[in-house]
Amino acid sequence: MPVNYFIVTVFIILFFLLFTLQFRNVFSEDDGFFKIVPEDYYDLPKNEEESIVPDQLIENNSSNQKTLKTTSNKNSFNIAITSDWGCGKDTINTVQNIQKKNPELVIAGGDLSYKESSKCWFDIIQPLKSKMKIAMGDHEYTDTKGGVVGVTNEYLKPLHLEKTYYSFDIKNVHFTILDPYIDSSNSSAQYHFIENDLKTASTNPNIDWTFVVESIPIYSSPSQHLGNSTIRDIYHPLFDKHGVDLVFTSDNHNYQRTFPLKYNSLGEDSKNPIIVDKNRNNHYNKDDGVIYFIIGTAGRSLYEIKEQAPFVAKQDDKHFGFLNIDINGNNLKGNFYANEEALSHHYINYQNSIIDQFTISKMNESDDNDNNNEFDKI
Repeated sequence: MPVNYFIVTVFIILFFLLFTLQFRNVFSEDDGFFKIVPEDYYDLPKNEEESIVPDQLIENNSSNQKTLKTTSNKNSFNIAITSDWGCGKDTINTVQNIQKKNPELVIAGGDLSYKESSKCWFDIIQPLKSKMKIAMGDHEYTDTKGGVVGVTNEYLKPLHLEKTYYSFDIKNVHFTILDPYIDSSNSSAQYHFIENDLKTASTNPNIDWTFVVESIPIYSSPSQHLGNSTIRDIYHPLFDKHGVDLVFTSDNHNYQRTFPLKYNSLGEDSKNPIIVDKNRNNHYNKDDGVIYFIIGTAGRSLYEIKEQAPFVAKQDDKHFGFLNIDINGNNLKGNFYANEEALSHHYINYQNSIIDQFTISKMNESDDNDNNNEFDKI
């Protein structure tokens, strides 16, 4: 019996030693297969800061446009847009407010969780996730743990996005998403992508509306952030050239809508644009001038607007909420819906929490009157 016990013990020890040697070989530091880290996929240059998007991510963009599938075959549909979210109670209220309008598409225009992880934001917007497209804000790059890899894993992959700038179509609307926090100069890969993309959309007979989303304000009334002259001088002429209709920006935590504007190349500063149409709420036969929005009202906080710039048609710094865009062929109707919980006694006369309302038509006014009632059916 002792001999048998000895033999069994020796056998177990030998087996353990052999298994240990094999296990160490499989996970050896010399074995490259198990040494892959997320950064290897992007081949980050040495000494490169992780907060800068690597060249591969930029250069791999193509102008192949994707068409967003919708759940409805109606010609009329609606889109919800807002930015500067956070993960607080006001953000939850905004999501509930958006759900009431049941949009086909939701645009989150940047500055999402304000945390190292995207988890709290995705938890809150879960009911809207299947309809969600995003743009990058500065807080995605400064707050997200892991730099580029973090932004990719936390925000792009969960929404099945490959790039931080891209484009897509939804019915007769073309969206171009711009990332101003990577190289966007007029010699950059991004600029050439945006230029080709807008040119293609402008000649597409199936597209009636072209919208651009980017986070940095281009025009703004005096507030926390001024309008950015670098982005303005590079891209507003491009938007004019290719017939962009609306540009959605954020970063100032308030709501602003400009008149239709053309780029002013006269003088040393382009901050005073040319106002094409001074009608505050209704624009007919619009084929000239771009309307710029700031919609930083998703829930993070609110910034005071110190005064109203002459090129701004409507502004509000008291309410969280979102902009709802109803599309019906060549007609567009916009409503900014404030969260009901945020309404003060100053606004009790606003029906259905509407803080701003406007229409745009690419038809003659007489023809448009026959189509106005269609919005009531959306």
